[in-house]
Amino acid sequence: MYNSFHLIRKDFIIVQKFILLLIPYYLVMGFTNFDNYTVFALLPAMLLLINSCTMDVQHNNQKFLVSLPVPRQQIVLAKYLAMLPYSILSYACTVLLYLVAFSAGRTTDPLAWRELLLCIAGFPLLASFYLPLHYWLGRKGTQVVNMVFIMLIMLNFAAIKQLMEWFPGLAEWVSNGSTDSPLVPVIADLGYVLILFCSYLISLRVFTAKDI
Repeated sequence: MYNSFHLIRKDFIIVQKFILLLIPYYLVMGFTNFDNYTVFALLPAMLLLINSCTMDVQHNNQKFLVSLPVPRQQIVLAKYLAMLPYSILSYACTVLLYLVAFSAGRTTDPLAWRELLLCIAGFPLLASFYLPLHYWLGRKGTQVVNMVFIMLIMLNFAAIKQLMEWFPGLAEWVSNGSTDSPLVPVIADLGYVLILFCSYLISLRVFTAKDI
Protein backbone atom coordinates (compact mmCIF):
# COMPACT_ATOMS: atom_id res chain seq x y z
CA MET A 1 0.00 0.00 0.00
CA TYR A 2 2.95 2.31 0.70
CA ASN A 3 4.20 1.85 -2.88
CA SER A 4 0.68 2.45 -4.24
CA PHE A 5 0.48 5.76 -2.37
CA HIS A 6 3.68 7.01 -3.99
CA LEU A 7 2.60 5.76 -7.41
CA ILE A 8 -0.67 7.69 -7.08
CA ARG A 9 1.32 10.72 -5.93
CA LYS A 10 3.46 10.32 -9.07
CA ASP A 11 0.32 10.41 -11.22
CA PHE A 12 -0.87 13.61 -9.56
CA ILE A 13 2.51 15.22 -10.12
CA ILE A 14 2.45 14.53 -13.86
CA VAL A 15 -1.14 15.79 -14.25
CA GLN A 16 -0.89 18.81 -11.94
CA LYS A 17 -0.77 21.26 -14.87
CA PHE A 18 -3.84 19.61 -16.37
CA ILE A 19 -5.72 20.05 -13.07
CA LEU A 20 -5.43 23.81 -13.53
CA LEU A 21 -7.43 23.47 -16.76
CA LEU A 22 -10.40 22.34 -14.66
CA ILE A 23 -10.92 25.96 -13.58
CA PRO A 24 -11.80 27.33 -17.05
CA TYR A 25 -13.65 24.10 -17.82
CA TYR A 26 -16.05 24.53 -14.91
CA LEU A 27 -16.37 28.27 -15.52
CA VAL A 28 -17.37 27.76 -19.15
CA MET A 29 -19.68 24.84 -18.45
CA GLY A 30 -21.22 26.58 -15.46
CA PHE A 31 -22.22 29.63 -17.44
CA THR A 32 -23.23 27.94 -20.69
CA ASN A 33 -25.00 24.75 -19.61
CA PHE A 34 -25.57 24.80 -15.87
CA ASP A 35 -28.84 22.85 -16.13
CA ASN A 36 -26.73 19.71 -16.69
CA TYR A 37 -24.09 20.49 -14.07
CA THR A 38 -24.13 16.97 -12.58
CA VAL A 39 -22.62 15.38 -15.70
CA PHE A 40 -19.66 17.78 -15.56
CA ALA A 41 -18.13 15.49 -12.93
CA LEU A 42 -17.49 12.65 -15.36
CA LEU A 43 -15.26 14.33 -17.93
CA PRO A 44 -12.54 15.77 -15.61
CA ALA A 45 -12.06 12.48 -13.75
CA MET A 46 -11.74 10.48 -16.96
CA LEU A 47 -9.45 13.04 -18.56
CA LEU A 48 -7.16 12.98 -15.52
CA LEU A 49 -6.84 9.21 -15.84
CA ILE A 50 -6.30 9.37 -19.60
CA ASN A 51 -3.73 12.13 -19.18
CA SER A 52 -1.77 10.20 -16.54
CA CYS A 53 -1.73 7.05 -18.71
CA THR A 54 -0.71 9.05 -21.79
CA MET A 55 2.14 10.74 -19.93
CA ASP A 56 3.33 7.35 -18.69
CA VAL A 57 3.52 6.13 -22.28
CA GLN A 58 5.16 9.28 -23.66
CA HIS A 59 7.86 9.38 -20.98
CA ASN A 60 8.41 5.61 -20.76
CA ASN A 61 7.43 5.68 -17.09
CA GLN A 62 6.34 2.04 -17.16
CA LYS A 63 9.81 0.94 -18.27
CA PHE A 64 11.33 2.92 -15.40
CA LEU A 65 8.85 1.60 -12.84
CA VAL A 66 9.37 -2.07 -13.67
CA SER A 67 13.12 -1.55 -13.19
CA LEU A 68 12.43 -0.61 -9.56
CA PRO A 69 11.84 -3.14 -6.76
CA VAL A 70 8.09 -2.60 -7.11
CA PRO A 71 5.84 -5.53 -8.09
CA ARG A 72 3.86 -5.03 -11.28
CA GLN A 73 0.78 -5.81 -9.25
CA GLN A 74 1.38 -2.61 -7.26
CA ILE A 75 1.81 -0.56 -10.44
CA VAL A 76 -1.52 -1.74 -11.85
CA LEU A 77 -3.30 -1.49 -8.51
CA ALA A 78 -2.18 2.13 -8.13
CA LYS A 79 -3.90 3.05 -11.41
CA TYR A 80 -7.16 1.60 -10.13
CA LEU A 81 -6.82 3.17 -6.69
CA ALA A 82 -6.17 6.53 -8.35
CA MET A 83 -9.80 6.49 -9.50
CA LEU A 84 -10.84 7.41 -5.95
CA PRO A 85 -8.97 10.75 -5.66
CA TYR A 86 -9.91 11.61 -9.25
CA SER A 87 -13.57 10.99 -8.40
CA ILE A 88 -13.37 13.00 -5.19
CA LEU A 89 -11.74 15.91 -7.00
CA SER A 90 -14.40 15.95 -9.72
CA TYR A 91 -17.16 15.64 -7.14
CA ALA A 92 -15.76 18.50 -5.05
CA CYS A 93 -15.36 20.77 -8.09
CA THR A 94 -18.93 20.10 -9.23
CA VAL A 95 -20.33 20.79 -5.75
CA LEU A 96 -18.29 24.00 -5.63
CA LEU A 97 -19.73 24.99 -9.00
CA TYR A 98 -23.24 24.42 -7.64
CA LEU A 99 -22.52 26.49 -4.51
CA VAL A 100 -21.20 29.38 -6.60
CA ALA A 101 -24.25 29.23 -8.88
CA PHE A 102 -26.57 29.02 -5.87
CA SER A 103 -24.90 32.03 -4.23
CA ALA A 104 -25.14 33.98 -7.49
CA GLY A 105 -28.85 33.20 -7.75
CA ARG A 106 -28.54 31.11 -10.90
CA THR A 107 -30.39 28.24 -9.25
CA THR A 108 -32.63 27.70 -6.26
CA ASP A 109 -32.97 23.94 -6.62
CA PRO A 110 -31.30 21.71 -4.00
CA LEU A 111 -28.13 19.86 -4.94
CA ALA A 112 -28.97 16.79 -7.02
CA TRP A 113 -26.47 14.70 -5.10
CA ARG A 114 -27.89 11.31 -6.10
CA GLU A 115 -27.68 12.17 -9.79
CA LEU A 116 -24.19 13.51 -9.19
CA LEU A 117 -23.14 10.27 -7.49
CA LEU A 118 -24.57 8.33 -10.43
CA CYS A 119 -22.41 10.33 -12.84
CA ILE A 120 -19.36 9.88 -10.63
CA ALA A 121 -20.02 6.13 -10.52
CA GLY A 122 -19.89 6.07 -14.32
CA PHE A 123 -16.21 7.05 -14.25
CA PRO A 124 -14.82 3.79 -12.76
CA LEU A 125 -17.02 1.82 -15.15
CA LEU A 126 -15.54 3.63 -18.15
CA ALA A 127 -12.07 3.28 -16.64
CA SER A 128 -12.60 -0.46 -16.21
CA PHE A 129 -12.78 -0.74 -20.01
CA TYR A 130 -10.11 1.87 -20.70
CA LEU A 131 -7.29 0.52 -18.51
CA PRO A 132 -7.12 -3.03 -19.97
CA LEU A 133 -6.97 -1.49 -23.46
CA HIS A 134 -4.29 0.92 -22.28
CA TYR A 135 -2.08 -1.87 -20.97
CA TRP A 136 -2.77 -4.09 -24.00
CA LEU A 137 -2.27 -1.60 -26.85
CA GLY A 138 0.45 0.52 -25.26
CA ARG A 139 2.11 3.27 -27.25
CA LYS A 140 0.74 2.20 -30.65
CA GLY A 141 -2.93 2.36 -29.75
CA THR A 142 -2.97 5.04 -27.06
CA GLN A 143 -4.12 7.93 -29.26
CA VAL A 144 -6.94 5.94 -30.85
CA VAL A 145 -8.19 4.60 -27.51
CA ASN A 146 -8.04 8.07 -25.96
CA MET A 147 -10.04 9.59 -28.80
CA VAL A 148 -12.72 6.89 -28.62
CA PHE A 149 -13.20 7.27 -24.87
CA ILE A 150 -13.28 11.06 -25.00
CA MET A 151 -16.03 10.80 -27.61
CA LEU A 152 -17.91 8.39 -25.35
CA ILE A 153 -17.67 10.87 -22.49
CA MET A 154 -18.99 13.65 -24.72
CA LEU A 155 -22.08 11.53 -25.30
CA ASN A 156 -22.75 11.10 -21.58
CA PHE A 157 -25.36 13.88 -21.58
CA ALA A 158 -27.68 11.72 -23.67
CA ALA A 159 -26.54 8.50 -21.98
CA ILE A 160 -27.72 9.58 -18.52
CA LYS A 161 -31.17 10.49 -19.84
CA GLN A 162 -31.34 7.22 -21.77
CA LEU A 163 -30.50 5.25 -18.63
CA MET A 164 -33.37 6.93 -16.83
CA GLU A 165 -35.74 5.85 -19.60
CA TRP A 166 -34.47 2.26 -19.70
CA PHE A 167 -34.49 1.82 -15.92
CA PRO A 168 -37.48 3.56 -14.27
CA GLY A 169 -36.33 2.27 -10.90
CA LEU A 170 -33.08 4.19 -11.33
CA ALA A 171 -35.00 7.36 -12.16
CA GLU A 172 -37.13 6.84 -9.05
CA TRP A 173 -34.03 6.46 -6.89
CA VAL A 174 -32.52 9.65 -8.33
CA SER A 175 -35.71 11.61 -7.73
CA ASN A 176 -36.72 10.43 -4.25
CA GLY A 177 -34.11 7.91 -3.05
CA SER A 178 -36.44 4.89 -3.00
CA THR A 179 -36.58 1.68 -5.06
CA ASP A 180 -39.27 -0.93 -5.71
CA SER A 181 -37.06 -3.79 -4.54
CA PRO A 182 -34.11 -3.69 -2.09
CA LEU A 183 -32.46 -6.47 -4.10
CA VAL A 184 -31.97 -4.24 -7.13
CA PRO A 185 -29.32 -1.94 -5.58
CA VAL A 186 -27.59 -4.95 -3.99
CA ILE A 187 -27.35 -6.77 -7.32
CA ALA A 188 -26.24 -3.57 -9.05
CA ASP A 189 -23.51 -2.97 -6.46
CA LEU A 190 -22.24 -6.55 -6.73
CA GLY A 191 -22.17 -6.33 -10.52
CA TYR A 192 -20.34 -3.01 -10.28
CA VAL A 193 -17.64 -4.43 -8.02
CA LEU A 194 -17.36 -7.55 -10.18
CA ILE A 195 -16.74 -5.49 -13.32
CA LEU A 196 -14.00 -3.50 -11.60
CA PHE A 197 -12.37 -6.62 -10.18
CA CYS A 198 -12.42 -8.45 -13.52
CA SER A 199 -10.99 -5.35 -15.20
CA TYR A 200 -8.15 -5.27 -12.66
CA LEU A 201 -7.37 -8.96 -13.20
CA ILE A 202 -7.30 -8.50 -16.99
CA SER A 203 -5.03 -5.45 -16.73
CA LEU A 204 -2.74 -7.27 -14.32
CA ARG A 205 -2.51 -10.32 -16.55
CA VAL A 206 -1.75 -8.20 -19.62
CA PHE A 207 0.83 -6.03 -17.87
CA THR A 208 2.53 -8.99 -16.16
CA ALA A 209 2.97 -10.83 -19.44
CA LYS A 210 4.04 -7.72 -21.33
CA ASP A 211 7.68 -7.23 -22.33
CA ILE A 212 8.51 -3.59 -21.60
